[in-house]
Amino acid sequence: MKDVKETERFARGMLYLCATPIGNLRDITIRVLDCLKSADLVAAENPEHTRKLLNYYNIKVPLTAYREANREKKSREIIAGLQKGAMVALLSDAGMPGISDPGFYLINMLREKKIPYTVLPGSSAVLTALVNSAYPGGKFIFWGFLNRRKSLRRKELETISREEKTVVLYESPHRLLNTLEEMTEIMERREVAVCRELTKKFEEVIRETPGGLLEHFRQTAPKGEITLVVSPLDWFEGAFSRAKPTEEEIMAMKDTARKKIKEAVKRGDSPTAAAGSVAAILPISRREAYSLMLELKKSNDLE
Repeated sequence: MKDVKETERFARGMLYLCATPIGNLRDITIRVLDCLKSADLVAAENPEHTRKLLNYYNIKVPLTAYREANREKKSREIIAGLQKGAMVALLSDAGMPGISDPGFYLINMLREKKIPYTVLPGSSAVLTALVNSAYPGGKFIFWGFLNRRKSLRRKELETISREEKTVVLYESPHRLLNTLEEMTEIMERREVAVCRELTKKFEEVIRETPGGLLEHFRQTAPKGEITLVVSPLDWFEGAFSRAKPTEEEIMAMKDTARKKIKEAVKRGDSPTAAAGSVAAILPISRREAYSLMLELKKSNDLE
């Protein structure tokens, strides 16, 4: 068995696609760190953003910008370096290069020219959000970003509303309200999880109908990186075809929610964060969890 302490020998003339943290800088693999330390050049979507990561791990290596606007020119430069025997690492701003960024363009050029490349896996906003949502992940669809043109975006949302699998998509904070407004019209009762600031200090996962989410984010402006997870169609149909819970079941669920809110606050979470985390793991809405939290505060049951 290979000694895990042994530093990997990286090939010359090879491109390495390296997954980087989506938030917490410690979410990076040892192999990626070894690769970055050995690289002759790091091509990054945003060099200043990547420099923070490299400085955190005290890695000194030349950086160059590789983004959508310069992908053709920069791809030729990178390929020229690889053909001379350079070892190059390609990084996205966060997560895996080639997913919703121009990395796929360079990969296809390498295939055409028969230049070797490989992938060093790691953090993924898609998978992190999918698991956080608690929706079925055995089969899912990654949609990327919705089209910015309203007519095309609406068609995409109509397609998603009929999808039988879980759907994961990216959204920016300044477009979130518009997207939720359209979702409210198209899939009014479909449950959606908004996953915000994943792996960071203020990570938040809210599961609600689009209308409930819209109400929440109109009151609290959305900030940070956002990933949306749309529940599968059978989940939606099942949620509204079940028999209504009995009064005893409702009371038991509220007791469980109160207990978990108090436990979260005792661990150091703020009351609001505690309510949000409980709503994410129990079949109650964020609004219901927040009301229970206020009841506990009023009765001085939160330390």
